[in-house]
Amino acid sequence: MITLVADIIQAEALGTLGATLAGGATYWMPEQASEVAPKIDWLFEFINVICYIFFGAILILTVGFSIAYRRRKRVHQDKSATHHTALEVTWTIVPLLIVIVMFYMGMTGYMYLDTVPENAYEVRVNGQVWSWTFQHPNGAVEGNQVTLPMDRPVQFIMTSSDVLHAVFIPAFRVKNDVVPGRYRTLWFTATKPGEYQLMCAEYCGKGHSDMLARVFVLPEEEFQIEIARLAQEYMDLPTEALGYYAADKLYPRCASCHTVNGDPGTGPSFKGLWERTQAGEQKFTNGATLSQLQKQGDGFYDPAMGGVQNYLRESILYPQKLINEGYGPVMPSFKGQLKERQVDALIMMIRELETYFEPDGSFKPQPENTTPAEGAAGTEEATTPKQDGGSPEA
Repeated sequence: MITLVADIIQAEALGTLGATLAGGATYWMPEQASEVAPKIDWLFEFINVICYIFFGAILILTVGFSIAYRRRKRVHQDKSATHHTALEVTWTIVPLLIVIVMFYMGMTGYMYLDTVPENAYEVRVNGQVWSWTFQHPNGAVEGNQVTLPMDRPVQFIMTSSDVLHAVFIPAFRVKNDVVPGRYRTLWFTATKPGEYQLMCAEYCGKGHSDMLARVFVLPEEEFQIEIARLAQEYMDLPTEALGYYAADKLYPRCASCHTVNGDPGTGPSFKGLWERTQAGEQKFTNGATLSQLQKQGDGFYDPAMGGVQNYLRESILYPQKLINEGYGPVMPSFKGQLKERQVDALIMMIRELETYFEPDGSFKPQPENTTPAEGAAGTEEATTPKQDGGSPEA
């Protein structure tokens, strides 16, 4: 029995440690894709194997002693020993030394992850229910996905617009909380090109499990080309392609709260939103209605004077001024996160929703035969706001 347990422990140790050293996924861990991942996995497996050894030893001794020293009839009971110095020193010193080694390895690893290299590539990360926004130094902004260089230290400078979140990238073995009102940092060096999963690891409401993002790691030359393209992506698009851009790139940041097929969500559905706004059907928690606002003031909300576009634009940038009846004040502001042309793209998408989405809410790719000359007429009206002002939540 002792030999069997020893063989099992050895096989597990060699198998997992071998996979760990090779950089592949193990029974416990996903693949390794960062510089620090092998170190963390080695420590994890080291502690795991120590636990296996002690578990096996204690189990064998417990079963063995239970059998050897079970109570029997007509057996004289000698007086038990009360003290054994060598044994007591051994079972105190050996576990103490093992724990000291574990502490040292864990502490040095923690200090390493807490010290950001000076040449790290900085990405500003903002968490909000229930999406992620990533801003690069060149001004490129990505939503629910981020493009990063390979073999180069990357630092996330993170904050939250609402509640506590946490960035966790399993393949990189890094995690840190994202706290409202303060900045937290996280750094790593990705070592493999590919696509990886980023998730929120702090419960933040009913959409927590959908608060995901994709991490794309590219070799340095490809990264430089891609990040330059992302910075100008929406600026170089013809007007008629903005709606497709919004549906493909921007709507995923809205999808956790706003549906496009009419299903109820945390916020109002985008389906029929343009028509509801034209008719002034919205009722707000302060008792006002959009139809009343359309008849008041300088015509900011008047559909005949660009009021629909104004309402939607301000709902995106200032969502807390007017809250739709039946919904809570949970939508964060996208002011500063979206450029003006991106806001225009979202408005165009909402106006012609059926052009960009199937009835079930899936995205319709842009037809290949669409040319810049097609569909351009009439789109400026859908995307030109009248003026700034307060914002009703859409």
